[in-house]
Amino acid sequence: MKTFTVNNVLLIFLFFSLLSCNKKNSNIELENQSKNNEISLKKDYKTITVTKDIPYRKGDSDSWKLDLAMPENSGNELRPALVIIHGGGWRFGSKSVDVYQKMMVAYAQKGYVTINVEYRLTGEAEFPACIEDVKCAVRWLRAHAKELNVDPNRIGSYGHSAGAHLSMMLAMTDKSDGLEGDGGWDNYSSEVTVAGAGSPPTELGRDVPMAKKEWWPIGYIAANHPPMFLIQGSEDAVVLPERTRDFVEKMKAAGNTNLKYLEMEGNHGIAYNGQLEITDPALEDFFDKYLMK
Repeated sequence: MKTFTVNNVLLIFLFFSLLSCNKKNSNIELENQSKNNEISLKKDYKTITVTKDIPYRKGDSDSWKLDLAMPENSGNELRPALVIIHGGGWRFGSKSVDVYQKMMVAYAQKGYVTINVEYRLTGEAEFPACIEDVKCAVRWLRAHAKELNVDPNRIGSYGHSAGAHLSMMLAMTDKSDGLEGDGGWDNYSSEVTVAGAGSPPTELGRDVPMAKKEWWPIGYIAANHPPMFLIQGSEDAVVLPERTRDFVEKMKAAGNTNLKYLEMEGNHGIAYNGQLEITDPALEDFFDKYLMK
């Protein structure tokens, strides 16, 4: 009876010892798992801040505003920037459209500082006010590059349709072309390092007042422009593919080797709400190649 009691006591003691040990090991595993999860979260999910409706110049127009998204946990290294420009035929559209808001956030999570730009539409101000406005927004960005940790030599732009035209004009024109406007920040350049353009209007007809060559990419054919990526739908009835092809051929004939052209089956919504499974990764690769160093 005595032996049985001692054995029982030993067994009970051993049971609780093992239970305590397993509990400690379990706690250690949970702590390690928690630490690993924290590292994964910091690595895989960028924390960003979004600030809406920042004025990029002085004046009474409600159009002179931009939204800003930027990474918060990327350290102090200089970051690339991306300027996003909405479409809408220069008469309609807004930076608040979901497509552009999502793009602004997505690229900020990748490590870019992104600005999503509003500009004066033709109902408010005639051409070339829209060109002057987006150029002013780029100058604003460079003027604030230090506080935003932006590398002023790594600024790209992207737009669709009317926004594509404006994106290309940022890449193809400089101060000597007389399109800077009076928005200020005059000590800074409005040129971008690379430009992406979906359904890009390279010219506008032949016999309308807005068709002046100095307001359109077709008027700046040259070999020395920064890299550009044009995406065109083969069934686009708004921006005719033959005109985009003509622009591409003229750029090649001028000796430009920095122009990438992708024509796909699709209409005017390509790279906006169509074929995104192809165009989104292609654009990311393009911007990363030139801006993510």
